[in-house]
Amino acid sequence: MAAAIDWGIVDELLEAGCEGTHVAAYFGIHPDTLYNRCKEDHGTDFSAYKAEKRSRGDIKLLKVQFEAAVKDKDKAMMIWLGKQRLGQKEKQETDLNHSGGVQVIMRPVNY
Repeated sequence: MAAAIDWGIVDELLEAGCEGTHVAAYFGIHPDTLYNRCKEDHGTDFSAYKAEKRSRGDIKLLKVQFEAAVKDKDKAMMIWLGKQRLGQKEKQETDLNHSGGVQVIMRPVNY
């Protein structure tokens, strides 16, 4: 009897970032069983199937982060996305004071 695999659940787990071994453990089957069934049921190897589902999960996550930054005006998310996507960074200045010490001043970059 073939192991019961709910591919809708597999898709959700892969979108969330689970590995094949995690998915197999969820269903209580050996990873090779999952990989072979993927080939049988979907006509593709598991690594390609996983990559497609993982990309969909990445898209969902990026969309929600973007919406948090733009629609919800989440300043922390705006800064983080600015650094990640736009290469923005905080400007760091070093100032030598008259007593011989070094003072580091961190100022946000104006956008």
